[in-house]
Amino acid sequence: MTDWRRRAAVVAFGVVTCLSLPPWGWWPLAPVGLAGFVLVFRAETLKQRLLLAWMFWMGVYSLGLLWMIDLTLPGWIVATPIEALIMAAPWAALPDRGGWRKAGVPAALVVGEATRWVVPFGGVPMTNLALGQVEAPWVEVVRIAGPLLLIALVGLVAAMLAGLLEDQRSAVAAGAVVIVVIIAGALAPSGSDDEPLDVAVVQAGGELGTNAVNSDEAAVFDRHVAALEAQPPDVDLIVWSESSAVSDGPLDGSRRMLELRALADLYDATIIANFSERAIDRFRNAAVAVAPGDGLVGRYDKVHLVPFGEYVPLRGFIENFADLSLIPREAIAGEGDAVLDTPFGPVATVISFEVYFPARVRSGIQAGGRIVTNPTLASSYTTTMVPAQSLASAQLRAIESGRWVLQSSTTGFTAIIDPGGTVVARSGLRESTVLTATAQLRSGRTWAVRLGKWPVTAIALLLIGAAAGARREAVSR
Repeated sequence: MTDWRRRAAVVAFGVVTCLSLPPWGWWPLAPVGLAGFVLVFRAETLKQRLLLAWMFWMGVYSLGLLWMIDLTLPGWIVATPIEALIMAAPWAALPDRGGWRKAGVPAALVVGEATRWVVPFGGVPMTNLALGQVEAPWVEVVRIAGPLLLIALVGLVAAMLAGLLEDQRSAVAAGAVVIVVIIAGALAPSGSDDEPLDVAVVQAGGELGTNAVNSDEAAVFDRHVAALEAQPPDVDLIVWSESSAVSDGPLDGSRRMLELRALADLYDATIIANFSERAIDRFRNAAVAVAPGDGLVGRYDKVHLVPFGEYVPLRGFIENFADLSLIPREAIAGEGDAVLDTPFGPVATVISFEVYFPARVRSGIQAGGRIVTNPTLASSYTTTMVPAQSLASAQLRAIESGRWVLQSSTTGFTAIIDPGGTVVARSGLRESTVLTATAQLRSGRTWAVRLGKWPVTAIALLLIGAAAGARREAVSR
């Protein structure tokens, strides 16, 4: 295969792989696209190998990160090649042939994803391969070690498919590991039901492609109230979306807080709402729990902020060549576990972007959370990409934590998800609605909650090291 054909092929296989992700969601395309890439991934020098791998991931992210354009076009231009380079770097260590090459495929995926979930800017785990696998038959493996193990399994299946055309023994070995991991996922503990909880999630409705600068923020609160008036729920817990209330100054004692207290008393239900608590050019993104008769009983400030959304990295430099008027205020990051106190115990709570970070939900479960809430927004985006990825991420968090997840979006997909990842109820885009269900408060911890991402990451690093050693030995020969 000539160089230009090889390069065109890896880009094409990258696009195929990307189509496994939401909103397209054709999950078999991930192992198929990766297998195609493995088959054509041949190069003599380290530089050539890095270039080929980078071109593959550019094929994935040029399409998969298009949602960034709604926040900032320069951000998409800068982030896409950086994200592709992070994912490409581990592939350069893999040998051209042999068993270590196949073993290195899942390891390279895990090391790349584990890295980009941390850097740059605290990590951007959106558009990761696990999101496309929520309907796959092996999704339950996230109970063992979270989404990184699911991504590793996709790599193993890709290695098996490539092995069928190259090396049948490696295909058999990869297939055996795949079967063992799938069985372990099915048998892994998932927690147990404690008591039922009647819940409601509210979607205010409105248009896509709006943000804090060009939207009527007071109308968002009023639309939540109107939705409840149109469909009054008889429940224990009501979850509102992100940025459902605004306070200029401390939220406790603000006009919106007084209104929320009155609503909690009216519906005799605890309301989890979300405040943008402003102070001149800064603000905090805070989730609050307001209980009937007691008022404000819990607060959690968002920890993982959205780069180029809630704050601008290197703002003083970037504002020289980009219009940052849509992000006039810088958010202040919170601290601590992702949990809210409520009358029925701790509730694990992650705000919007944080649902992509398994460690945030894990911290809430370890702090005693028996159900998970996710107030989110999605109104800043003009397509279904972010709402669909956010929903898929909430499904993964439900399975890996063994908890019900209540996701409330302003205009995206509002949903109630059971611990098996099944969407029990879901809204459409932009509509105003109230969804209700009888969920369960649950106890017990999955292996993923107990162990986190480090075991699978450590194994992947060891495999990459072994594969790199095998490549060096082959070169020396």
